[in-house]
Amino acid sequence: MKYRWVVIVAAVCSTAQMPPVSDQARAALDGALGAKGVYVSEESAYRFLFPRADVSVRIGAQRLSPEQAPASWATFAPSKRREAMVSAELVVLDDEVNPTISVALKSGLEVTGLGPVLLSSQPTLLALNVSAEGSYSSLGAAVRKVLDEVRRIRADKRGASETPKPGTTPTKNAIDAAPLNAILSMRGAAPDGIYRASIGRIGLLNGTPVGREMGMSTRLTISGTSQQALLDADLIATDDELQRVLSAITTRNLNISAIRNHFVGDHPQAFFVRFWGQGTASDLARALRYVLDVQTGAARSGK
Repeated sequence: MKYRWVVIVAAVCSTAQMPPVSDQARAALDGALGAKGVYVSEESAYRFLFPRADVSVRIGAQRLSPEQAPASWATFAPSKRREAMVSAELVVLDDEVNPTISVALKSGLEVTGLGPVLLSSQPTLLALNVSAEGSYSSLGAAVRKVLDEVRRIRADKRGASETPKPGTTPTKNAIDAAPLNAILSMRGAAPDGIYRASIGRIGLLNGTPVGREMGMSTRLTISGTSQQALLDADLIATDDELQRVLSAITTRNLNISAIRNHFVGDHPQAFFVRFWGQGTASDLARALRYVLDVQTGAARSGK
């Protein structure tokens, strides 16, 4: 445990010394991906978000709005070994998995994880994790090829026999961040009516320090309304935290949908637990706070 903290402290110091992503590199990535990224200067990370607005997602009879549904993301940052590195999580449907993996591998990306996002969702959503090192231009082009493959498959399906599934009108997103921040002791925000927050960690990925924006983090969203809300969380845990985190999640009747690694070559090894729940926004926040307290040792599972 002492050695682990030494590694983390060293990584934190190294993160502050990472070179920035230049304006030219950011502009090139914007052009390659056809989107505008968000630059996080303290981590030298340039992050893109890609909502799956092309898919109508339901949980039971409730249809999610595009803002509520999980989104794909990709983050680019400097690398110790090459010019740049990318970490991405792509939300895909089951018929997109194998073609997408094939394109990712042919494009020079490493596939590091695959697992369901939400249990009982229709259609089934899966999170595909990829990473790589290289130049900003080559990495941006590689991610764009994967995104284009997903779009091609959906366009082909719409042109064939794919028909939308019935469902209720999506719940309007009207989450107030203030009471949830009070429960969670966080500084999340809900500018679009969807509460979003994250808790970053610092680790090493193939010798390069990485943090929150590269995916080394717990991320959560609470969407819907105060009385009818949906929690979607992806929690990062070390090996010695994993079992008590799983126990805490099940104790609060939240639904675990995946337990997996997002990275290859990370230290310390990070496990990601994807879970979700439905209920009032405050009840979901209290359940999540309990899980986080158990993880840090501030509470005991089962209490």
